[in-house]
Amino acid sequence: MRKSKRRQTNLISVIIVVVTVVLMAFLAVCLHDQASLEVRFDAIISWLNKLERAVVGLDTHMEILLCIFALWIAKCQLPIPISLLCVLSGMVFPVQTAVLINVFCITVFFVIKYAEGSWIGGGWAMMILNIHQARFIKSWVLFRGKGNPYILLVSRFVPSIPLGMVSKLYGSMRYDFIYYVCLSIIGIAPRLYIYTRIGSEIYNPFSRAFILLAMVVVLFTGLTSLAFNIYYGVKSRQMNQSLLIYSQKEKYKIVL
Repeated sequence: MRKSKRRQTNLISVIIVVVTVVLMAFLAVCLHDQASLEVRFDAIISWLNKLERAVVGLDTHMEILLCIFALWIAKCQLPIPISLLCVLSGMVFPVQTAVLINVFCITVFFVIKYAEGSWIGGGWAMMILNIHQARFIKSWVLFRGKGNPYILLVSRFVPSIPLGMVSKLYGSMRYDFIYYVCLSIIGIAPRLYIYTRIGSEIYNPFSRAFILLAMVVVLFTGLTSLAFNIYYGVKSRQMNQSLLIYSQKEKYKIVL
């Protein structure tokens, strides 16, 4: 069982490393040949520049803002990536304004999901924690039924962990609402800023700024996912070993 868990963790880690390295190598090549790419795809860049000027000249920013807010509300029930929503804001508004819009919208999202959890329970997150193989995480996350603040902060920081599931879980535990909102915003802030900056640079996807931001996203996602997978694997093996020792003790107790 321990060997199987270790092989599974190692396989996932290798896949994460390979994908991250391949994407980073590709982006490094793009960064090296950035000038030639801008020349080669000049027609695309010219069209995107026209699109940028058209967006800047719009007189319907309030309508666009309402549409973005509606998409954030829809995210409460639909699997819409926050990266897409942040990029949309960055495309239309200046970076500082777009960041404030995204912080406000993500706060509303966190409040809604917290309320859902307090009303209808932890949902899929609690069901996963109740699975026998994942019960070692339950005491770690629940933290004596009060909720672990470190897990909340890290879960917002790691892109591979669903935001809604964690929010509903902490809502079901009646975790302190002010701490919940503050920790959630602090944890998600780096991702919001990077995604928003990508939106502001998306009109020239062959620029150095855009490529560097893409490299940051790939490296950030790869490293956090790798660290989470390794930590999960270590904790899983430790818990399996503890259960094995306990079962052996109980067996000898029965024999005696």
